Amino acid sequence: MHDTDVLVIGGGPAGAVAAREAKRTAPALDVVLLERDAAVGTPVRCAEGVGDAGLREFADPEGAPWAARKIRRVIFLAPDDTEVRVAERDVGWVLDRTRFDAFLAQRAASSGVDVRVGTEAAGMSRGTDGRWEVRLRSARGEETCRARIVIGADGVEAMVGRWAGLDTRVPARDMESCAQYVLQGIDFDPDAIYLQFGEGIAPGGYAWLFPKGPGVANVGLGLVALKADGRNARDYLDAWIARRYPGGAKIGYTVGGVIAHTTVKRTYSDGVLIAGDAAHMINPLSGGGIVNAMKAGRLAGRTAAAAICAGDTGAGRLSTYHAAWMALLGDDHLKYYRLKRALEGLDDRFFNALARTVNAIPIERRTLGRIFTHALVKHPQLIPVAARFFI
Repeated sequence: MHDTDVLVIGGGPAGAVAAREAKRTAPALDVVLLERDAAVGTPVRCAEGVGDAGLREFADPEGAPWAARKIRRVIFLAPDDTEVRVAERDVGWVLDRTRFDAFLAQRAASSGVDVRVGTEAAGMSRGTDGRWEVRLRSARGEETCRARIVIGADGVEAMVGRWAGLDTRVPARDMESCAQYVLQGIDFDPDAIYLQFGEGIAPGGYAWLFPKGPGVANVGLGLVALKADGRNARDYLDAWIARRYPGGAKIGYTVGGVIAHTTVKRTYSDGVLIAGDAAHMINPLSGGGIVNAMKAGRLAGRTAAAAICAGDTGAGRLSTYHAAWMALLGDDHLKYYRLKRALEGLDDRFFNALARTVNAIPIERRTLGRIFTHALVKHPQLIPVAARFFI
């Protein structure tokens, strides 16, 4: 058995940022970051898109080897393939997650964090001294790490949260199944991301194309199985690609799940914090979670370090983390979730008509805000949907 002050489980963006922030906040503390896979950043189960402003809070993407492509515009596709281009601006980036996650972990290591790969947390229990005793498995065998605070950043599996007695269950209607190929040799605007909605395309979700470079892109979709016709996400994706990108060569494939829910009601317990996907800190409308995870990790790391330095790692002290998260983004996610649920009641015919309405707006004035306002005027049936967004 060995001791540490902060044990972070999960080497993704939430975990790497949490570990680094804990060490930077209190350099005298021992901080350990665990990654169960053999290397941080692999395998990639992500479309790799991220907003510009949020990313720049943590790193400068200009010229960075982990920034695959700068995105300057969004192209929405109605169910009938009508294109709606949004006014050009610096929208975001498509990352190389293998390199990006490794970059974040290396930065944590440079701050003095002990980064261990190929090491899996197999369970944890409360010790007689109040610390958490975490069983670890690796190629070296089994060992136990005793920690004053454990930060669970272990993704949708959320094992740390469960071990700590937190409720991390997801309603079936809010769990999306996703499939994605890396396609090569296809034609698209390399400076734009494409998003398409439709009951027959991705029921309950949407399909996407995120450029990685000229002619190469992440092409995938997410759907709610309860709304599907018996086919799985890969079946829907194969059909979409056959129609839109029939000449593309599939050079990579991945599957995964995305939680389109709201933040769990309690993200803390005595000596435990959970962050990122493990706490459902995902935008339920878009399914985006990279920046959210880093922001949550930053809060978790700082909260953990301050609590240890104050000599109080109880749930009462750590509850400030949850309050801070809800004020930062959690309350907004509640609104996005209401909007998501309300939009589910609108059919393909409505969205096809909406696309034609929006295209009547001059392209230079076609911002998301103006699109929404114009849509409310031209399609009054959207007003109850908008009302539910704010209630």
